[in-house]
Amino acid sequence: MDIMRITCPECFAQFDVPDGAIKETGRKLRCGQCKHQWHQLPIPGEPTEIMKTLTEELEPKILETYNEFETPPIPEKSDIKASANIKTKSLPIGTIILVTLIITSIFGFIYGRSVIVAHAPASSILYDKIGLHVPVPGEFLVIKNVGVWRENRGGMEVLAVKGELFNPNETIQEVPIIKGSEVDATGRVLATESFVPEAVTILPNETIKFEYQTPFPDEKTVSVIVTFSDEKRSNQYGY
Repeated sequence: MDIMRITCPECFAQFDVPDGAIKETGRKLRCGQCKHQWHQLPIPGEPTEIMKTLTEELEPKILETYNEFETPPIPEKSDIKASANIKTKSLPIGTIILVTLIITSIFGFIYGRSVIVAHAPASSILYDKIGLHVPVPGEFLVIKNVGVWRENRGGMEVLAVKGELFNPNETIQEVPIIKGSEVDATGRVLATESFVPEAVTILPNETIKFEYQTPFPDEKTVSVIVTFSDEKRSNQYGY
């Protein structure tokens, strides 16, 4: 036997009534708990039948939609690698070239600093500021008491250069090759001559003398600038 569930509109108590007990025109009911009386019309068919019908109509569509969004299969390693290659190839050529140039410049700036300082000595200040000191030949030595004059030796005019090297440090220093640059009255370099001192090393607080001659000096030479050369010595033994 089918039953209907009736709810009291006053206290919301629920109780069951046999199906057919309430006619289409309704009937008067009284709540057994709160004694409230009201006119009750028949309740429409159970919603379960309606929901069942809707479910049967919508179920194929729901399943079809689910299939469209079904989780895709996990790709194979080869597929992943191919996908990565496609992304790499899709990078603009200009971007790849720019990044390569930047990386190359950074490595060149760091690992080629000796060459850079050799051609641009002032750059050594920049390297010192960023903690990348570049050793310079003779940087701890002092050149002093330099004298330059012309003289005739065996009928040949030579430019004689004499001077001293001083080591003010507490450690033994290597003696680099000495370079003399002849300059004119405007400071223009006319010629450069290298001289290898006899001493290979110089002791702490020691002073050694050097001397060399340049044959047939330029007639416009008015002075000589003495510095240290970047040239490497051949293997020699010193003290």
